[in-house]
Amino acid sequence: MAKPSRRQILSGLSAGVGTLLAGCTAAPDESNATSTATAGGSSQPNPTQSVPEFPGDTASDACPPFDDAAQVVCYEAVDPEALPLVLVPETQTVKLDQPTDFTLRNRSGQWFETNFYNWQLYKRVDGDWYYIMPRATPQPLTPLAAGEAHIWTLTVTTGSVSDGAAIDMVQGTETLSVDGLGGGHYAFATDGWFEAGSYEEPIALAASFDLQADPLQLTPTAAIAETEWNGETLVVRSTRGEAGDDGDEHDAYILERLDDSGPDAEQVIIEQVVRDDQLRDAIALSQEYDAARVRIEEFTGSIPPFGLDDSRIYEFRGERYQVTTRAGDSP
Repeated sequence: MAKPSRRQILSGLSAGVGTLLAGCTAAPDESNATSTATAGGSSQPNPTQSVPEFPGDTASDACPPFDDAAQVVCYEAVDPEALPLVLVPETQTVKLDQPTDFTLRNRSGQWFETNFYNWQLYKRVDGDWYYIMPRATPQPLTPLAAGEAHIWTLTVTTGSVSDGAAIDMVQGTETLSVDGLGGGHYAFATDGWFEAGSYEEPIALAASFDLQADPLQLTPTAAIAETEWNGETLVVRSTRGEAGDDGDEHDAYILERLDDSGPDAEQVIIEQVVRDDQLRDAIALSQEYDAARVRIEEFTGSIPPFGLDDSRIYEFRGERYQVTTRAGDSP
């Protein structure tokens, strides 16, 4: 659930893993008046250039802290007309089904190296920020030219969670339709670096908004086909996945409710939980049936099962849960 670190991101670029500080480490193919072209066609910064300066303190508690960023530019903390680069919200009060634009403006004299797929959405709950989405991000470098702007249009819809549908993965560079969000304080963000700078010292840009919507209610997905008790364990059969030609066994996703002692747990909020189908089903059914142990059986087709190679401990709404997985033929 936690946002991957920059070290994890750079190691996963070739696999197309989701990213906080996105973009390839190579420079873009384009060259311009302030760049020099190499033999391979990529642009290199002019050594006489310097990174544009930002006046004063541009960070704010209204936006996430972006610990990996060298500079944080929060819309609430700045005069947007005085900055070389800023992310501007169309409105800071968003309603369901109301398209809202977020505009990245580059008023500097340099290219801004970024990735338009790498928009980010966070939510603040009880003073802490939680990364929501996207859960995976394509990795092209899409530089923003000097004097240009790029617009993302976000529309928050509703209904999937209460209807039992899985939350669709959202990827895109312009039009973003997002479900599975409850009311509260959010931030839309992106990042990158100027051509005279370095990807190792990225600039994060964010703008916060309040979403006017009801809180989400945690319900299982419609993929739950059967439930039965086996001793103290609620055994659940899901319709997700298909058996292979060799008659694969179901893999098992096991959630156990813990007491208050023990190792630290990762705090998660409902907007994160509903984006993980197995975790969503397991916690929702644990609450519905008052089950201290839930075992979901389904075909995953992945090694390790469900992509988890070790146990995870989560804390959700005051309850602690441990998640483990077992391959189909494991006891």
